[in-house]
Amino acid sequence: MATAARTFQNFIGGEWVDAAAGETFDSLSPATGERIGTFPKSGPDDVDRAVAAAKDAYASWRLVPAPKRGEIVFRFAALVQEAKQELAELMTREMGKVLTARRPRPSCPTSST
Repeated sequence: MATAARTFQNFIGGEWVDAAAGETFDSLSPATGERIGTFPKSGPDDVDRAVAAAKDAYASWRLVPAPKRGEIVFRFAALVQEAKQELAELMTREMGKVLTARRPRPSCPTSST
């Protein structure tokens, strides 16, 4: 299941950016010690930037009609569903657990009628 480790950034204001301080850290698999990736070591300045960007985004997002917002959220859910195997494998590497413990289970029906 070994895959190449990646370097990640923060997504703030619609852009991929490094941490304000420029620092990073490596995330290692507790099971194997394998490097999963390099991540930004974010701090208060990054949080402030993200909050300001979210406030700016809200100003236009709130004007999007509810049905359109629903379509966007539904599309995001579909993208997560399409990537569930990849996400389960990544979570498995990060947590050091077996894959079956991280793979989402099928939904159970809410009623039998």
